[in-house]
Amino acid sequence: MPNIFNSFALLLLTITLTACGGKEVVKTEKPVAVRTAESTFKSLTLVQSKNNLMGACSSNHLQIQSARTEVLCLQNEIKGTRFREVERVVNDEFATKIQIVMQFQLTDKNGTVSVIANTYVQYLAPVSVTSGLQTRTKNLLDDISYDEMKALLVQAGASD
Repeated sequence: MPNIFNSFALLLLTITLTACGGKEVVKTEKPVAVRTAESTFKSLTLVQSKNNLMGACSSNHLQIQSARTEVLCLQNEIKGTRFREVERVVNDEFATKIQIVMQFQLTDKNGTVSVIANTYVQYLAPVSVTSGLQTRTKNLLDDISYDEMKALLVQAGASD
């Protein structure tokens, strides 16, 4: 009789270990949707192209941040229906400091400067009730954002 109980216990142990060590769930991240605009500055250096972009952002009353090959134009004051549209994209009732960011990545290719532009919304939101705020971003895919980004490129002197 003890052999039957030992065999049964061994069988249960084997089934339990097999079930627990079974298939591992692999999480795959979804690709992030992005709507970029590509343009070029002909006969301009990288520095001149950056200056033109910063000038266009400045004339539209946008805050400017720049690095060696990147220009960020930030819109901090969003009003009216545009704010409601952006708020729907954010979809977080605890979000604060919501701003629209237009990012311009510049690369120099043999005397022609290529620009890849993207527009996204950046905001602060808590991760949990006890944690601090975290900066989060979501790409803006709407026509208004795309048209504003293209208008800045055209104003800066870029061509398609």
